[in-house]
Amino acid sequence: MFPLFRQLGVVAFGRVKPAARRLSRSLIGGAIAAVFGMTAYVALLVALGLYLSQFFGPVLAALGVAGITALAAGIVVLVVQRINRRAQLRLEARQRAARSRLPDPMTLQLLAGIPALMKGRSILTTAAIAAMVFAVVKSQGAGSQADDD
Repeated sequence: MFPLFRQLGVVAFGRVKPAARRLSRSLIGGAIAAVFGMTAYVALLVALGLYLSQFFGPVLAALGVAGITALAAGIVVLVVQRINRRAQLRLEARQRAARSRLPDPMTLQLLAGIPALMKGRSILTTAAIAAMVFAVVKSQGAGSQADDD
């Protein structure tokens, strides 16, 4: 019996170790690329500052580069906030739509009592309860043509 479980484990989880290695290589590669990218960004800002210092002086060039960087950071923050707000509004709309599809509280209470009714009952009683559930669900509009849209 144990060899069967061992074979099932190999079939089910055989790819875990290669996937973990791939993920760790990707993380290390991403970290190294991030360091190089930040180095290039800093070098670009220094070069921009040096170039602008020829025309405006070192203090105004540094203030200009800082202002442009702060403006870019503010724009990024505003864009991210807008995207998050839109996602929140979509989530709330989906939740409202899901709540509107729920049956009324009386129907929910009836449906909640069904498992207790079925306990130890005959097939005829089960069929009667199934018919009642079908009628309640159809009265709520489930399966109508409007649901297909």
